[in-house]
Amino acid sequence: MLLMDLFNVYNGFPSTQVSVKAQKEDDHIPFIRPSSNYQNVVVGYVDKKTIPKRFIFPPETIFVSTNGQGSHTYSYVSNFPFVPNSDVAVLIPKRDMAVQEKIFYALCITKNRYRFSYGRKPKGERLTNINLPDTAPEWIYETKLEYEFLKPTKEQVVPDLDTNDWKEFLYTDIFEIKKGKRVVSNELNSGSTPFIGAIDSNNGYREYCDLPSIFPGNSITIPYNGNGVAEAFYQPKPFWASDDVNVLIPNFELNQYIAMFLITIIRKEKYRFNYGRKWHKERMENSTIKLPVDEKGIPDWVFMEKYIKSLSFSMPL
Repeated sequence: MLLMDLFNVYNGFPSTQVSVKAQKEDDHIPFIRPSSNYQNVVVGYVDKKTIPKRFIFPPETIFVSTNGQGSHTYSYVSNFPFVPNSDVAVLIPKRDMAVQEKIFYALCITKNRYRFSYGRKPKGERLTNINLPDTAPEWIYETKLEYEFLKPTKEQVVPDLDTNDWKEFLYTDIFEIKKGKRVVSNELNSGSTPFIGAIDSNNGYREYCDLPSIFPGNSITIPYNGNGVAEAFYQPKPFWASDDVNVLIPNFELNQYIAMFLITIIRKEKYRFNYGRKWHKERMENSTIKLPVDEKGIPDWVFMEKYIKSLSFSMPL
């Protein structure tokens, strides 16, 4: 069944016709953009009174990124009301759909990403002609969502982020650094183990394979080669990593919130490395990371977790 048979497609509101605020004010609503990560879709906030009502969409709405080399075709189901920009398409079902069903179709659309590119964007007929399953599998309705999907984000005061008093630590002070293992493609078969490769999107997932996991979940992966150099990802489940990937296994109590804080800082190091100057294991072992510290001068993990939780639309991975 074609996407157009399941959904009505609506385009977003041009960014040039709206004033976007960095902080939320009364009667303001999130303004969203294309992104390869749901946590980064909110670009700012716009005054609802300045936006035509037809461009304001409620929670539980599917939206698709239709532009951007690294973000096109990624699809999500919102858990907040929003206004999309003109590089985002909104899909309104032509029949009643449960939240789980909408998530299923959003994932199906994202899986079509390989068919498009910056020069061949998923817009117009290219988007509406995507083939989708007629119905969702029965098991999805029994799937328990891992986060409170329908619960609005709590408004909180964001803690001050002053880096002047931060301290540098060797990566080896807080992580055990391991290198992934080489495997040739003809040794890979379909399975359930995440295979993390040297790519810059999809949380590093290249595919699912039948190899046994060799690294534990609750780790951070950083490619040091290929397109994804210094693109850090948090891995919640056990996985296999290719030999182009460094794996950071924490020697402290890591969780998904602290991980989001850390990988954001790690990604700031991308400019230091490239194909000719790779961030290989030995170089990473001599690299430092600057972190907030507590009164004892050790990394302030509590602050990092609270900071991420305080951000608008933060949620578990």
